[in-house]
Amino acid sequence: MNTTTDPALSATTLLAISLTEPERLFSGDPETARQEFRALASIWHPDRCSRPEATEVFQHLGRLYEAALGKLRDGIWQTPGLLRLRATDGTAFRVRYHREREFELGRLFVGDDIVTTLVDRAHADLFPNALVAIGRLPCADARMAAEVGRCLPEIVRCFEIGAGQVLVVRKTPDLLPLREVLDHYDGRLDPRHAAWIVSSLLNLACYLDYAGIVHNAISTETYYISPSAHSGALLGGWWYAVRQGEPLRAAPAATIQYAPIDVMTHRRGDHRTDLESIRALGRELLGDITGSRLARDKAAPLPMIDWLRLPAGACALDDYQTWQRQVLPVSFGERRFVELNLTRQDLY
Repeated sequence: MNTTTDPALSATTLLAISLTEPERLFSGDPETARQEFRALASIWHPDRCSRPEATEVFQHLGRLYEAALGKLRDGIWQTPGLLRLRATDGTAFRVRYHREREFELGRLFVGDDIVTTLVDRAHADLFPNALVAIGRLPCADARMAAEVGRCLPEIVRCFEIGAGQVLVVRKTPDLLPLREVLDHYDGRLDPRHAAWIVSSLLNLACYLDYAGIVHNAISTETYYISPSAHSGALLGGWWYAVRQGEPLRAAPAATIQYAPIDVMTHRRGDHRTDLESIRALGRELLGDITGSRLARDKAAPLPMIDWLRLPAGACALDDYQTWQRQVLPVSFGERRFVELNLTRQDLY
């Protein structure tokens, strides 16, 4: 930024930089940032600059510089499309991303091949829970591992930075964040697409039942879909996972809202929580997570709406078989592949 050619414009520009974005002004190297700050301060110091806004700009520059130093201490430096992280052991990482999104524990960054999640230090106690849950997902044989593995996170690396903990999981380029997909279609999908997404989740729920794991955070925020393959992967939310019957450590707001009342009363892992979350997700894909308007809006065939509004059963396999053998045939007739023409280029 040239602060000498047009001081009036420079003042406006400098004051417009948020304290949360010092990267817009400074370089991500402590010594270079120090030199940049000294150069700017020498221009805008009230003893050297006669402009009326000099004091305000000078003070703002000081705050921006302190914010920059804070970010560098925290090990995170962000510019559009590029996240630079420095682990507490000094190792540097560069993460290219298309989308950044805040969530209840921190921030996540979605790239072509990875999803990087930064869990704030205040929630660091939940971080190991995800590592343990992902690490103990069982498979009976290689065939099951090949089939189910596509739907589950594969940890690329995890490390600590000053600001908290970082988890990087692998993502194939065809997988798109379901939240982004739903937003792209203005909050309502064709019921035929909502149907195959629910099918993929119910299939995954059967595996989680087999594994004895309750995820506790199945939602449009944690699920990623492949439009071309009509499949998906549950890449997020593993911070809340527990074994069936174990005490809950925490749960996101949507889970608390739609889980069975007795589960929230006793606060223990229960597979019904995941099954209710899948039904809530299905209703959300149709445009109304509460389900109260779906029939009136004719958002989907009535048998599908009725099933999504009914309480979940106690068995994932029973729910899956009812959905596949009864709900879908009476709702849509003969099974057929309905293409969803959407790629990451459409979203990003």
